[in-house]
Amino acid sequence: MHLPQLHLLRSFSEAARLGSFSQAAENLNVTQSAVSQQIRQLEQLVGTPLFQRVGRQVTLTDFGRVYLELVRGPIAALEEGHTALRAMTGRNSVVLRLSRSFALNWLMPRMPELARRHPDISVTSLYLNPGDTLDANISDAVVLSSTRQSELSDFIVEPLFVTALCPVASPDFGPVDIERLSSYPIIHTLRRYNDWKVWCDAAGIPPVPLDHGWSFESSSMSYAAAEHGLGIVMAEMEFVAEAIAQGRLRPVSPIVVGSEHHFHIAYTRSRFARPAIQKFRAWLSEHMRDLGHS
Repeated sequence: MHLPQLHLLRSFSEAARLGSFSQAAENLNVTQSAVSQQIRQLEQLVGTPLFQRVGRQVTLTDFGRVYLELVRGPIAALEEGHTALRAMTGRNSVVLRLSRSFALNWLMPRMPELARRHPDISVTSLYLNPGDTLDANISDAVVLSSTRQSELSDFIVEPLFVTALCPVASPDFGPVDIERLSSYPIIHTLRRYNDWKVWCDAAGIPPVPLDHGWSFESSSMSYAAAEHGLGIVMAEMEFVAEAIAQGRLRPVSPIVVGSEHHFHIAYTRSRFARPAIQKFRAWLSEHMRDLGHS
C-alpha cells in the first residue's frame, strides 16, 4: 500500500478545517485547482470519497471524518517537528549536547544572563548520555567530562574546568563527624563512584564502603536526594553552588579536593566560525575567567 504524500494530507486537512477548497488553496499558497486535484488523488488512494461537494462549499463524508481524526495528529506532529528543527538549525541557533547534571546545575542558572546578553541567540540543549557517539552532524558543540580523543577529529576542543569535590548535605541533616563518615547515610553516584575514594584519600580519612548507603545513576538525582535529607553526597562544587547559595545544601567539611573530571567543550569544526557560535563561545570564556579558569 502506498502512503499519501504530505502535501495531499495538508490539502485535505485545510479543506476539512475551512470547508472550502478555495480558502484552503489561499492558506497553502497554491491554486484552487491544485487543491481539487490533490483531494482527488487522495480519494483515489484511500478508495472512497472524502468530501461532499455542494456548490462552493465542501463537507466531510463519514469516511472523511474518520480519516481526518486518523491523520490530524500525525500531520500536526510532523509540522511541529519541522518547525522545531528549523529553529535548531537557524543562523542564530546553538545546539548543545551535554549531561543532565551540567545542563541543570551549571548551565541553567547562567542561561538568563546569556539571554540578556545575546537575545538574538537561540540555544537548544540535548542530553548526552554515557556511550552516545559524538556525531558532528547532531550538534554545534558537546560538553564532555573526558576528551575521548579518538572521536574528536571533527571538533575543536577547548578546556573548561576540573571540578572540585566536597561532601555536602541538607542543612537539616545535623552535625557530621568527618572521622566517622561510615556511620552516616552515604549517597553514591553510579557514574562517579570513585569520587568518595579520591576525597577520602586526600582528606586522610578511611574510605567510605561502596556498598554502604544509597546509589543513584546521575549526579542530579544524588543532589536531589541530599537536599531531601537522605544522606551525605560527594558533590562537584561547581554543580551545587546555587543550591549552597540558596541554603538547600551545605558543605559538611572545609576540605575541598580536585576531582578526576576534566570538563571540555568540543565545537563542531565545520560550524565553528558561525557568529552565534562565536558569541556563545565568548560568553562561556568570560564565565571561565570569572571562575578563575582560563
